[in-house]
Amino acid sequence: MKTPLLEARDLTCGYGKCEVLSGVNLDVQPGKVLALIGPNGAGKTTLLHTLGGLLPALAGDVYCEGVPLRGKHARATARAIALAPQRVTPSAWPLSVSEAVSLGRAPHRGWFMPLTREDKQVIDASMARMGIATLAGRMLSTLSGGEARRVVLARALAQTPKILLLDEPATYLDIKYQSELVSLVRALAHEDGLAVVLTLHDLALVTLCADTVALVAGGALRLTGAVGEVLREDVLRPVYGENLEVFAHPKSGLPVVLPRIAE
Repeated sequence: MKTPLLEARDLTCGYGKCEVLSGVNLDVQPGKVLALIGPNGAGKTTLLHTLGGLLPALAGDVYCEGVPLRGKHARATARAIALAPQRVTPSAWPLSVSEAVSLGRAPHRGWFMPLTREDKQVIDASMARMGIATLAGRMLSTLSGGEARRVVLARALAQTPKILLLDEPATYLDIKYQSELVSLVRALAHEDGLAVVLTLHDLALVTLCADTVALVAGGALRLTGAVGEVLREDVLRPVYGENLEVFAHPKSGLPVVLPRIAE
């Protein structure tokens, strides 16, 4: 097994004196996609932000490439880890799309240094990969929710990280862009070698893109395993309730989780 790019060891995370999750042990491998799932309010975003260094650990440690985040300079962390947040407020940014994506280069060049040719190539490639190259000159305040979401993802790609953290990346995306997102996430991990961690509410997308699933509930990490090990009725019902069913997909055989329809 490869050395993890990101590790949580006996991690407790939360806000101030309020613990949200405790005793979390997690490895994020290069070339793999890890999906964090769990009910609303379980602490998925809190865990993701702690893994990315946006929230300090209340106890335990997060290691990035073997170095504790608490001992790593913020700029060095930002070169290694990119986080695309769930909440997008484009009207708050008086920027064009290309200007917003260019912010992803700040960890590599500083905030006030001019863009190099390499920077511009990375920015253009990131926008093209997210299908927003034609929006480069548009102001963020004019974008739809789905377009703004793709800008945030492009900005994260422009950081050229080794570790990519995505908080509900499918929010606001229609089925076409959800499909493209799944393909992109898998390519970033399996072809480019990134370690990808994403939170998802839609368990169908978990099946499509994840290599490993971590179930968060009740203030703890309940179970980590392969998709087929976690997306099972006996595992999910105690957490999500009885009103779900798990079927085998007729083509792939992978588990598909759907709400149970009352007869």
